Amino acid sequence: MIFGHVDQLRIRDAELSDAAAVLGMLNQLDEETRFMMLEPGERGLDVARFAGWLANLRLRQDCYLVAAEGDDVVGFAHAERGTYRRNKHSAVVVMGLLPEARGRGIGSQLLGAIDTWAQTVGVTRLELTVMAHNLPAIGLYSKRGYAAEGVRRQSLIVDGLPVDELVMAKILPGS
Repeated sequence: MIFGHVDQLRIRDAELSDAAAVLGMLNQLDEETRFMMLEPGERGLDVARFAGWLANLRLRQDCYLVAAEGDDVVGFAHAERGTYRRNKHSAVVVMGLLPEARGRGIGSQLLGAIDTWAQTVGVTRLELTVMAHNLPAIGLYSKRGYAAEGVRRQSLIVDGLPVDELVMAKILPGS
């Protein structure tokens, strides 16, 4: 399903055939930013394994979206629902954009597409964590309706220093 299309940018469901391009983009993200969970080289290059993980997400009807410009994947948003009856209404969101894709509204489009997916599968709560010093991301999430729920103090070590994360969530309208 295509969620958005502006000029050459398309927001769409990741296909299994995208596995190599997406994995390449993720490894590039790990190299170019310190805001992702994994450090450079930690993710690996096993395309078949990543494609298997994507296939499992599809079977569970979870969500993995890509922002594609032509043949290049420049960002992603991913949402995984809880696996039990008591938390299946809630999904954890992870998002990343290559530096050259930031500040162009792509993140907002990805989050809007996550909202659309959530409403179609009965998800009423979306949650995420963000490094407390990542002010542009916090601003984007706030603009898209996410509110801070708490702080995970020193939950990460980045470049040898402790980093706090904010827990943010949004409750979708009509829930």
